[in-house]
Amino acid sequence: MRPIVNDVNKLIYSIYKRQNPILAELIVNWGKIVGVKYSTQSNPLKITTIREGGKQINILQVVVDSSSISMEIAYQQELMIERIAIYLGYKGIHKIKLLVRG
Repeated sequence: MRPIVNDVNKLIYSIYKRQNPILAELIVNWGKIVGVKYSTQSNPLKITTIREGGKQINILQVVVDSSSISMEIAYQQELMIERIAIYLGYKGIHKIKLLVRG
């Protein structure tokens, strides 16, 4: 018997792949990218794109459970962006915006 998480991940990936393939990868593999500590208390929500100085900047919006986790992730932001770049194989995310649930 296969774990249901595999089927759920395939479904999530197929839905989000059409809208934003980077977001689909991040949602399905969030735990592998940021680790267990942060993946249980945060979720990638969406990616917004802006133009800044003629360059395209992708901002990942992440929902977190509490303000204390928000602070921890804020201090780890550059490391997370680097981990995302390593996972994707290119720098697909340039900034992270944190939103506290509630």
